[in-house]
Amino acid sequence: MPHSRFFVTGLALAGLLGLGDLATWLFGVGGDGQPPAAAAAVITALGAVTLVGAVLAWRGRRGGLIAVLVTRILSALATVPAFGDDGVSTANLVLLAAGLVLTAAAIVLLWPSLRRPAATTP
Repeated sequence: MPHSRFFVTGLALAGLLGLGDLATWLFGVGGDGQPPAAAAAVITALGAVTLVGAVLAWRGRRGGLIAVLVTRILSALATVPAFGDDGVSTANLVLLAAGLVLTAAAIVLLWPSLRRPAATTP
């Protein structure tokens, strides 16, 4: 069964965002303007689950698609407190805002794929 362009685009976007979450641990943890170690660990784990879910979703597994959507939503929610923190640099806030916009786009593109196909009668 071929994938729609919306599905492929949304899954690719979610995969890239998952890779970005994995990289959170590499860019400094607990430093000035950086996320605390616990938050970075959670975001990194969400990125890993997103990537595994993306592979499963590509193979047609509905559970993989649900995992991608849930982890993207949780990852977006994890970034919201940074907007109220005065210690976060403007550059990081711009990156976080771009990530939120891309996350919303990925969710909008993937959400219709959750619908089950209509039952056919013989």
